[in-house]
Amino acid sequence: MQTTFHQKALKFVKTSISAAILFSAFTACQGTESSDGTAATTDAQTEQIATADSAVVKERRPAPDFYFISEDMRDKRVWICDDADKDIFHTVHNCDSLRGCNGKFRNLTIVRAIEDFDRYNCQSCSSDLNDIFDENKVRLETELH
Repeated sequence: MQTTFHQKALKFVKTSISAAILFSAFTACQGTESSDGTAATTDAQTEQIATADSAVVKERRPAPDFYFISEDMRDKRVWICDDADKDIFHTVHNCDSLRGCNGKFRNLTIVRAIEDFDRYNCQSCSSDLNDIFDENKVRLETELH
C-alpha cells in the first residue's frame, strides 16, 4: 500500500514535535556554566548570602506594658503579618511595610492584636494611635468609661 502525501506530512509533524520536545527538555536541564566554573562560584556566593540573611533576624520587642483603648475603638479592625519578626499592627490593609509579609496575613480587632499578639502601631499608617501606649497622656473622664 502506498503512503499518501497526508500520511507523510503527519509523520513529519509528529517527528518534528517529538524532536522539539526532546531538544527543549535537554537544553532546559543544562547549567549555564562557563569553562572557568563561574556558575559554581556564583551558586556558592548566593548560598552564603542567603545564609547570612537568614542569620540576621530582627528580634521582636517585648509586649506593651501599658495601653489604653477607648470603648469606641475596641471593635476597630487592624491587620497584622503573623511572622516571627513582625511586631506591629496596621490600620490600612495595603500599608507599604505590610507588602513584604512572608507570614500569615490576618485581620483582627485592635484589642486582640495588642493582647494576644503583642503588637505596637505602625508609624506609617497608624501613627495617630501613638497615644494608646502613652501612660502619661491626660484622658478625659468620658474616655475612661
